[in-house]
Amino acid sequence: MSYTCFKNGLLRGYTGEHGDFPCFTWTYDDFEKYVRECITPSMYRFMAEYVQKNISKDEMYDIQCGEYCPGELEELAVNAYFEVPILTRIELHKQMIEELQNDKAIAEAKEAAAISANTPFDTDSPINHEYTRFMNGLVIENRTNADRLEHEIEEEEQWRGGHEAGAEEFKNECLETFYS
Repeated sequence: MSYTCFKNGLLRGYTGEHGDFPCFTWTYDDFEKYVRECITPSMYRFMAEYVQKNISKDEMYDIQCGEYCPGELEELAVNAYFEVPILTRIELHKQMIEELQNDKAIAEAKEAAAISANTPFDTDSPINHEYTRFMNGLVIENRTNADRLEHEIEEEEQWRGGHEAGAEEFKNECLETFYS
């Protein structure tokens, strides 16, 4: 039985047989080719959630067989996004920035905790090396996550320039609200 879920900010399709290995990952490009410009993380999330809610059983079967190709469903997701009122889309951008900043703060706190953790083992303990390797892995994992989130924050903040289609007439008025 195939299924979809979000992992590290991307929607992925799994067969259920391969465990942690996705059979298909929806990338930003899968939507950007219909928008014809870069999208932000909040735009991606909206579009990916649309796909997740509206994917057919046949398309899920294609994922399971490794034969899924993005197309009509992703285009419908893009169209659905731009049918949302502009003020609602602005709120989505604001919520995403706040969420990304919170997630980044958590990742940085986890990284700092892993760095400052004192080993409970003597240096000649047979598991000291494994513990140290595990803690170093946590540091790397959380630093990588914080860096990814910082990049997504920067992408999301591109919205503040009023680049999204439909925002032109709202740019000055909404940006004043956006910054407050």
